Formats: sequence, C-alpha cells, structure tokens
Amino acid sequence: MVFMVLKYRRGYREFTNDESNGLQSYALTAAEWTVLDDLREILCSFKDATLFFSRDSATLASVIPAMDKIDALLATAILQRPSGNKTFSAPIKAALLRSKHTLNRYYALAFHSRIYRIALILHPRYKIGYLEDNDWETDDIKAAKEELTEVFGLYKDAYDAVVEVDESSDVEGMPAVRLVPVERQFSGV
Repeated sequence: MVFMVLKYRRGYREFTNDESNGLQSYALTAAEWTVLDDLREILCSFKDATLFFSRDSATLASVIPAMDKIDALLATAILQRPSGNKTFSAPIKAALLRSKHTLNRYYALAFHSRIYRIALILHPRYKIGYLEDNDWETDDIKAAKEELTEVFGLYKDAYDAVVEVDESSDVEGMPAVRLVPVERQFSGV
C-alpha cells in the first residue's frame, strides 16, 4: 500500500485535494509524505529479509547471522539513514527502536536455544569463528562447544548401541559395519 501511494503521489494529491469529492481530510501533509518515504526505505530491508528466509536455501544456521545483519541495520538506521546523511523522521525512529527491541527478544530466544548454536558451529561457513568474530562472550563460546560435544556423545552412544564394526572384513581400507539385531539392542548384550 505504501509503495502504491508513493508511486501515484501526484494522482493521490489531486484526488484528495479536489473539493468536489469531499476527501480533503485524507490529504497528506508534507511531513506525512516524508514519513511514508522513510517507511518505504525501511520496509525494503525487511522485504529482503523475508525473501531470504522464504528461499529453499535458508537454513537454521543462517538465522542468527541474518538477525545480526537486521540488528546492525536497525541500530544504524536509528542514527542515520543507510542511503545518506539525513536521519529518519521521529515516527520512523520510534518504530525502529521498537523493532530493535522486538528483534532482541527473538535473538535472546535463539541465542539460548541449543539447536541454533550447534547448527551455527557445524555450518561449514560459520563455525566457531563466527562466534568469536561477532564478540560472543568466552563463556558462551565454551558452553556452545560443550553442548556440541555432549550432543555428539549422545549420538555416538546411540550409534554404538545399534551398529557393530567388523574390523576383520576390511574392504578398501574401510571396516564393515552392520546393524546389531534388535533383540540384542534391548537385551543389553
């Protein structure tokens, strides 16, 4: 809607300023047009983020880096427009502050979720370096590493319970692996 009103600004002004249709109360002031221009600029960034997460290539590991980029955009936009030196209007700044507050609530939930941290560490592009490069606390990085080690241990134990490795039937440098019969899995043998 904002984009359409801005695209047809001239027609909108002529239509609302025409006394014969009685819509003068809907005419926008110069300040309101400025707010709409500012809003369009901010909404384009959120549209880009929405399209990114709508693609098939978006992964769990990309959530935190994307949130970091949106957070940086909001923090910068509160002080200065991304496209120039002029600052945004007061209503847009208030909306940006509120958006940043809301994003930080979601970021905290993602940050405290084991699955996001583990996915971030296991991602070939991010790994532990992402945490270090983005100023995560040393204790948080250590906790994330410990969680990964713990989860890996759980999966290894589960794997060891259902798989036997036969070193004697080595094929091309790889030992044979076969499933443990179900009755032995549950008998503790």
